[in-house]
Amino acid sequence: MRTWECTKCVVKEKEFDYDLHEFDVVKNNKTIATITPDSIQAMEVLVDYLNHGYCVSALEDGKGNAINI
Repeated sequence: MRTWECTKCVVKEKEFDYDLHEFDVVKNNKTIATITPDSIQAMEVLVDYLNHGYCVSALEDGKGNAINI
């Protein structure tokens, strides 16, 4: 599983449902949100977003809640 760091937080990938993974958003060693993509496509878009160095602040967690870092 991969980990991405940005200036505001760390995003840690974890197993969820076979090929679909969840992503914990961690700040100051505490998980402040978990992003649960609703499809493999959505997960791939998120991974691409993270690979390009973007932060997850203001994204949705997959349940309609905005992530506020």
